[in-house]
Amino acid sequence: MSIDRLRTALILLAAACAAPASAQEDDAVLAAVLGQAAEEMMDESLRAAGGVACLAVDPGGAPQSVEPEFLEGFGDLPFVRRGAECEKRPGGAIEIATDRPAVLITAGPIEWVTDDEAWVTVRYFRTALLSAQRLYRAVREESGWVSLGQIIRMAPA
Repeated sequence: MSIDRLRTALILLAAACAAPASAQEDDAVLAAVLGQAAEEMMDESLRAAGGVACLAVDPGGAPQSVEPEFLEGFGDLPFVRRGAECEKRPGGAIEIATDRPAVLITAGPIEWVTDDEAWVTVRYFRTALLSAQRLYRAVREESGWVSLGQIIRMAPA
């Protein structure tokens, strides 16, 4: 086999390995990452103020609120809401119906590393000063998709 054919075969194999299995897999990865991010972003001060975490997904260039059914998997996190229930304001994010403080969390797009590992961009906004973009790692385990948290990229020593 020529080097060009071998290179082409390896590129096609790598692309096939990194392809997502289905929309259900995407949802499971996003749920794992959003759940962990919501737990992390809901600090003591936000919890004490009765704050909420408002969730959205970005499949690639068009962020959108999660559907009500998506939140059913977050029964153990009573402070989560749909992204559509909150908004950014000059003084910070709020839950529209109650004016309670909020953190807006958007997960996506997903970068599939392998069939069992995905990297997910997570953006959050609480105030103009408390906002950021992070990269999270999720892996498939026997129990399902688990978020391992933020990927910290550091330069070699």
